Amino acid sequence: MLCAIGCGCDRTTHECREVTARTFEVIRIVDGDTFKIVYDGEETSVRIWGIDAPERREPGGPQSTAALTKLIEGRTVRLGFPGKRKRDNFGRLLATVRTDDVADIGGEMVRSGQAGRHQ
Repeated sequence: MLCAIGCGCDRTTHECREVTARTFEVIRIVDGDTFKIVYDGEETSVRIWGIDAPERREPGGPQSTAALTKLIEGRTVRLGFPGKRKRDNFGRLLATVRTDDVADIGGEMVRSGQAGRHQ
């Protein structure tokens, strides 16, 4: 597994852990797998790495959006960059997300049935 700058890989578990503490306040939820932060002075979209949730207007979308809102809206999150690419084709940051209370927001969305796994 390759990790982007800002992560170190545990070669035994293939999990990516953060090396530098980068925290951001969530300013808006877009849908069940995307939200907005201020990153390097600009409003930036973050796509939660490894999950796929329905869009707001798709079946299950409002519920998925509400679940992510409950987990992170207005909170401070910590981002990790486990993938080869730091951004997707739409310019969104691709990151794992954690709060002080929840170690893996993407995993929590999958466990609650509001998103599926995606690579």
